[in-house]
Amino acid sequence: MPHKLSAQIIGSVFLGLTIVGALSAHAADPVRLVGFDSLPMSSITDGNKLGGAGYEFVADLFKTAGIPFVAEGQSPLRIAESLDAGDTVAIYFIRNPERETRFAWVGGLIEDDGFAFITLANSPRIDSFEQAKSLKSIGVISSEAIRNILTAQGITTFDAAPSSVQNAKKLLAGRFEAWFSTITVARYWIKQEGVANNAITVGKTLVPAAGWITASKSLPAETLAKLQAAFAASKSDGRYEAFRAKIN
Repeated sequence: MPHKLSAQIIGSVFLGLTIVGALSAHAADPVRLVGFDSLPMSSITDGNKLGGAGYEFVADLFKTAGIPFVAEGQSPLRIAESLDAGDTVAIYFIRNPERETRFAWVGGLIEDDGFAFITLANSPRIDSFEQAKSLKSIGVISSEAIRNILTAQGITTFDAAPSSVQNAKKLLAGRFEAWFSTITVARYWIKQEGVANNAITVGKTLVPAAGWITASKSLPAETLAKLQAAFAASKSDGRYEAFRAKIN
């Protein structure tokens, strides 16, 4: 009987250790860090790898927090789907009332941004959706949210592209009359094309666009709290300020 009890005890201990090990392994599973091709926030390089100032900043937050991650470049249309799937953090995602309770929010990457119509300097300035209705073609990034903004205003003549660099090139080449974009992204890509800021006209900000580091609603609370703490620390130690200097 003592031998039988010992075997049972050993078996129970072994089972307990197995469960703990499995739970620990699960806890250590890397978070998926996703971004789309939209510098300066992120860029997709060979093999769906991510780069860019925004990616480098957020990746550093993960390292500071001691959270393993796997980076993956995606189409803008897949970002929300990936966040809904769980265990995912998006480098840059617009925060709005419709998304408020659907996702979790790590920190405001660029809270003072907004959407406007960007035109060439020799073209009329567009300061309203009403004015934009007369345009034959408007460049936008491939995004359901952006399409919804425009269609809600009665605008359907848009030319969608999967990356902002394509839109910048098309605007400068005169392939559409205006580019509806966040101001930060538009200015960055026009600058990258070697064109002076006075070559374009930025219309009135029509839609505030606070870009946030965004997490799946199901991301473990401890993981979310660590990332939020790392972001808060970056604002006090100069890392966030250095990031903003890179993209302005």
